[in-house]
Amino acid sequence: MPNSLEKIIELIKKTGDNCVVLDSSGNPAYVVLSFDDYKKLVADKSEIADLTEDELLNKINRDIAIWRVKQQEAETNNWEPIESLNLEPKVEPSAEEKSLNKANIEEESDRNDEKYYFEPID
Repeated sequence: MPNSLEKIIELIKKTGDNCVVLDSSGNPAYVVLSFDDYKKLVADKSEIADLTEDELLNKINRDIAIWRVKQQEAETNNWEPIESLNLEPKVEPSAEEKSLNKANIEEESDRNDEKYYFEPID
């Protein structure tokens, strides 16, 4: 029967995740990760140390741009389709309402059609 550490390592291999090992008082003490992930972590640190100021700024700007794209994709993926919204169907006005509206429009246009006559002043 494998011990607890072997079980954790097998799980890490299957999932690709990392594991934080706690000490007896519950504080994080170690991190268990694959050797390839550890190499990448160490290589990134050494790469940053060798960069000039401009190169470092460019790297930071690229990282921010990548982060923004991921955020925008996440926001885009949060939209709900219109079908899932509970929209009330539009109700067509009755014939009586249509005729009342037409009468009101005609009455208003009659008031606006008042004629004015201008006469010259001597």
